[in-house]
Amino acid sequence: MTDPTDNPEDTGLSRADLLLLLPFVWQLGFAPWANGVEWAPLGLPFGMVWQMAGILFATAVLGLRFMLDARNKEGGA
Repeated sequence: MTDPTDNPEDTGLSRADLLLLLPFVWQLGFAPWANGVEWAPLGLPFGMVWQMAGILFATAVLGLRFMLDARNKEGGA
């Protein structure tokens, strides 16, 4: 059963939804490059630093997506 507030015409992805692909590209697309880096900032392996930076990047992307969604709901309602 569907919720009465659901819009059956709105079934596609928005351009803002494509932002959610960026963390996957960060982690999977650039992994071969990140694994080849010999630099060890603060004595940590670069792969570990890359993963930690990816967490911050994904958090920023999700925050941006949330803000865009909230803005769309305010303008569309």
